[in-house]
This record gives sequence, structure tokens and C-alpha cells, in this order.
Amino acid sequence: MVLLAALLMAIAALQGVPQFGDVAVEHRNPPPTPTTGTQTPGGALVPQPPDSPVLGVIVAVIELVIAAGFLALLAWLFWRLVRALWTARPLSRETGGAGDAGTGAVAGDEPVDAGAIRSAAADAQQAIDAHRDPGDAIVAAWVQLEDAAARAGRSRRPSETPAEFAVRILRRRPGVDVELETLLALYESVRFGGDRADESGRETARRCLAVVEEAWR
Repeated sequence: MVLLAALLMAIAALQGVPQFGDVAVEHRNPPPTPTTGTQTPGGALVPQPPDSPVLGVIVAVIELVIAAGFLALLAWLFWRLVRALWTARPLSRETGGAGDAGTGAVAGDEPVDAGAIRSAAADAQQAIDAHRDPGDAIVAAWVQLEDAAARAGRSRRPSETPAEFAVRILRRRPGVDVELETLLALYESVRFGGDRADESGRETARRCLAVVEEAWR
């Protein structure tokens, strides 16, 4: 009996530490790494489709288009603001005493050729009717007034635009402030603002020119 017990102990020592049940299986066979996919209720894995490079390009293009549209909107709003500020700017008014009815001269100042102003106002009214497009008619009429101001015997200041110079000269007669500002706003909206004038704008310009011509008689 003693010999049998010693034999069993020797066999156990040679086999090492015994492993039991799931513990030994767990050490010898580590669990498989889960694969990418969605597991169904039955345990099967449904593979996920790989990311498409075409879809990424489409999304990037859409984002660029949206950003470009936003920048274009900001630029348009800025342009409208600058144009509104330019149109609403205060126009300079010539100061001085009472003028001579025939020449438009102001005391202590250079004389202005009133006949040239009246002639230009009449020519501007003809230009209003001569052009088929109302915008072209308004531009042509205002250019007539600028030319008249240039021929009226006065010199333009270095800081003045031709339009500001024309307004300064034509305002030497009272009663034309509103009409000149209306004419100038129509002209600048068509020439620089990109607006399209209609027949209502043509009629407004014609009425303003008639007032200017009458004031310089």
C-alpha cells in the first residue's frame, strides 16, 4: 500500500499542477477577437459597408458651395451698404449772397453762364426722350448737366467728382435741391449701382430737369 501511494504521488508530481474544467480551456484557447459588424439577435454578424471616398468628395463639394454662397451674400450686403451710404451722403452747397439773375454770379465769386445751364437742362430733357432704354436716358441727361457745369465758367475742385461739381454749380439757384438730389440718385443707381430704371424713373428725371431749367431762367 505504501508503495502504491508513493507511485501515485510521483505520477502527480510529473504531471504538474492539474487544470480543471473551463479554466484550462480558457488559458489554452483565448476568445476570438470580435469582428466589425452588427450582431443580429440570432448571433450572426452583419458586416458594415466600408466608407465610400466618392461620398466624402460629394460632402466636401457641398460644404464648399455653401461657404462660397455665404461669402457672396456677405459681399452683396456690403456692396448695398456702401452704395446706400454713398447715395445718402450730404452734398455740398455753394454759399454766398444774392446772385445776378442773368449770369448767376454770386457776390465776390466767379460768374456762371446761366444760358449754358438752361441750354443743358433743355438738352437733357430731349435726351430723356431720345433713348429707348430709361436707364440710358437718365445717364445721358445727367451727363448733359455735368457738361454744362464744366462750361459754366467755374473750375472743379481737386476733391470733387464731376457729379458733385455739377450739383454745386446748379445749386446756385434756389429751389432745386430736392430735384438735384433725386436726379443724382437715379443716375448713380443706374450708372454705378447696376439697377435697371423703368418708365417711372424716366418721368421723374424729366420732371426734375424741368424744375432745374425753370430755376435758371
